[in-house]
Amino acid sequence: SQSEQQILSSQLECVQSIKDGVLEEAKCTESNRVMLFPHKGSGAETRTQSALKLLQVETETHYNKMHSEDLYVTSILFEREETKREVTGGEVTEVVWKLCLAHSASYETADLFMTLVFELRHLSLEALRALWQRSSFKCRDNWQPLIDALPSCATEACVVLMKDLIASGEVEEDKVEHFFWSFAFIPKPTSGMIESLAPLLKSPRASQSCFLGVTALIHRFCSAHSSCDVPAVQSVMRTLGKFLGGNCAVQDPEHLSKMQLVLKAIGNAGLAAASLAPVLSSCASLKSHPVEIRLAAIQAFRRVPCSVRVSDLLPEVT
Repeated sequence: SQSEQQILSSQLECVQSIKDGVLEEAKCTESNRVMLFPHKGSGAETRTQSALKLLQVETETHYNKMHSEDLYVTSILFEREETKREVTGGEVTEVVWKLCLAHSASYETADLFMTLVFELRHLSLEALRALWQRSSFKCRDNWQPLIDALPSCATEACVVLMKDLIASGEVEEDKVEHFFWSFAFIPKPTSGMIESLAPLLKSPRASQSCFLGVTALIHRFCSAHSSCDVPAVQSVMRTLGKFLGGNCAVQDPEHLSKMQLVLKAIGNAGLAAASLAPVLSSCASLKSHPVEIRLAAIQAFRRVPCSVRVSDLLPEVT
């Protein structure tokens, strides 16, 4: 049998009326015709007419320019109006429940999550611990809103609670890693945060993210203060210094890997690394050390500013 072939033809005609450079009226006719072969005369045709007419002309409104005193420079961080009322643990628990009931991909969920983060910032450590006892449950798909909100809280109380959860093993490994990486983004770190996290470095199970997260927090603390010569920072640096021994000697490949991590963490700490400059100098100068260790020791000076004049302590590595 002979197959049918479909042919479409279209046509568009418009008539425009323009006065003083302004389009006053436009009339358009569009026709579409479909023909089916081999039967002549068979097919369909549509015709559409449209009209556009100018009804009103308004003069342009000129707005006054803003005064320079009305403008100010701010960061691109999300801003939310601070609440002046006291936030209770019961109210935060209710927000967690609402998050569990809300649809996972909705504006309501996003708004509730932001509310949870900002309300956590108003709770004391005792209130946070009580909240954890009430609201550490899992929602659908094993989601724990409180666990996801804590890294964005960025208060000392939240950091201490995260440390408690890490130490007790109540949080899954991937969430623990998330906790550690979040420490590098805390805008206003305190010595109390560093003091609470310091014991984690002494654990045999301390991961790479633990070393780098805690020392990144120290770097931000030292960058924000005129001096980072505080007991909490000194405690962490002493712990890291003990890993180095006297000259970064290593016995086996596993120890070599750990030594490289510790040296990287020391460099991560920034200005605080100046206290270990003599040991780092010794680590870099010993020709019997693996090249990886000597280079890592030199790189540990990378965030120490020249004003500290540790350059005099750097050895001539050959």
